[in-house]
Amino acid sequence: MNNRRQLLLDSALTLMTEQGYANTTIQMILDESGVSKGTFYKFFNSKNDCIVAILEQQLQEDLIIRKDLENNDYASDFDLLVDQIAIPMTFPEKQRLMELFWTGLYSGEFDTANLTRRQLKWLSERLIQLYGEEIRPYAYEGAILCYGMLHQIANTRRNFHECLPLWKEVVPKVLNYVEVLLKTMQERHEHIIDFHTLSLIGSNGNMKILDKKTLIDELQEFNRTVQKSKETTQTKEITKGLLSLLKEDELNAAMLEVVLKAFQKQMESNEFHLEARRIAKDCWWHLEQIKDKQRED
Repeated sequence: MNNRRQLLLDSALTLMTEQGYANTTIQMILDESGVSKGTFYKFFNSKNDCIVAILEQQLQEDLIIRKDLENNDYASDFDLLVDQIAIPMTFPEKQRLMELFWTGLYSGEFDTANLTRRQLKWLSERLIQLYGEEIRPYAYEGAILCYGMLHQIANTRRNFHECLPLWKEVVPKVLNYVEVLLKTMQERHEHIIDFHTLSLIGSNGNMKILDKKTLIDELQEFNRTVQKSKETTQTKEITKGLLSLLKEDELNAAMLEVVLKAFQKQMESNEFHLEARRIAKDCWWHLEQIKDKQRED
């Protein structure tokens, strides 16, 4: 990385953590770094671009930490996830960045939408891996709740002039509560956040939900492949049954959920598991769209 660009980022981070984003001006960054205004605008179009670059850099470092942790031996995937969340939070400089990130998100002072999506996408996928594919429709809400609780815990401790919590003790407790919330939402078929907002979070703002005809066409092609394969009779019947349910004029949401879960379980260990997982994801989202519309009606 260009040394002057990094100097600008380091100077901006120091000022923003001390003065706050709103109180930090570009001129202050220039004075702190000793870099010219022309050089600043060579790298960044605005102060917003500068803070986003800082947060982007730190997010990349967090991802490396998380990937490196996957090489360690853990008793369970839960323990791995605890460390993937907790360890980056133990570094003082990352704690300051987390505060900046959430302050920007809540206040709207700078645009963190894309960074937020990436953070939520990573954690939502990890929650699905941990608690099962059936919680996928609620996974983004689980990620939001998890990050939100951790931020508020840090905020409360800081406001009362105490040291930060031991994250390796706090994170597993928060994850356990998130699991309870996810399971309850699943059982009640109830969302905290409306479907339209969830689709925006999960799609960089332009997620295209498959319509029924497109979904049926894809599943028909998949079914033909499965029927010609050497898979078990049960696998073939479940795939055919899922297709039949989707073809019905009036969608039986409760029955579709039962068959969809059976379909996922049946497919998880055969040669079609990757394609089946993608189709199941589309089915879940289609089902949630239908249920969301029914709630509005």
